[in-house]
Amino acid sequence: MVKERNPITVIILMMVTCGIYGLYWMIQTKNEINEKGGDIPTAWLIIVPIANFYWLWKYVEQWHAIAKPEQELMMVVIVYLIFSPLAIYWIQEALNKLA
Repeated sequence: MVKERNPITVIILMMVTCGIYGLYWMIQTKNEINEKGGDIPTAWLIIVPIANFYWLWKYVEQWHAIAKPEQELMMVVIVYLIFSPLAIYWIQEALNKLA
């Protein structure tokens, strides 16, 4: 079941906790996407150098397949790498529509 979250709250909590809530949020949303039929690998890959880029690609790819947002897949990945709060906002907004 996808949990509805306020995307602004997610971003603020991520900044207040110096990114720790961001990791928690990614793991929780990964589980929600996988419940909807996604195939995102284990979250342990987030902490492995270079493998974390693969994990991020799979995360966004599966989110894109499940939520079908208007944003392009590659654009979301690039924005996530450059300015993650905007990508987090997009991802959570699309997930809220599934909730």
